Amino acid sequence: MVDITIRSFNTKDYFNIINLWDKAGLSYRPEGRDSLKNIETQIKNGKAIFLVAEAGKTIAGCVLGTHDGRKGWINRLAVVPELRRERIGSRLIEEVERMFDEIGLEVIACLIEKNNTISKKVFKKLGYEYYPVDYYSKRKSRKS
Repeated sequence: MVDITIRSFNTKDYFNIINLWDKAGLSYRPEGRDSLKNIETQIKNGKAIFLVAEAGKTIAGCVLGTHDGRKGWINRLAVVPELRRERIGSRLIEEVERMFDEIGLEVIACLIEKNNTISKKVFKKLGYEYYPVDYYSKRKSRKS
């Protein structure tokens, strides 16, 4: 298993995180919800936990956990492809779960895009149950 350190995101990580999301094939909206400004706002308002996994000085993975005080959501989980199967994603999820537990959240959920079979396997292995739902959203702009 690769030796990693899990720490909180800082603004200097932003462009490396964008690069990681690209490498991992994760869709994101850098002009909307995934802009540095929006991420900073989410963290400052106490509703987000953004963690980074480092292998040495290299960012190997990340995860963004958000909550509304009632339910926690795991978002933006990504691991560099060459380090997958090293439990980095699982360890990031477990750390977010631990932090959600400290807040007192009893329900944790995630939304996984239909074609993301890797994430589906990871979450299933960690005890998450699949619930078929139709997802609707209303956005202020196409960039959100």
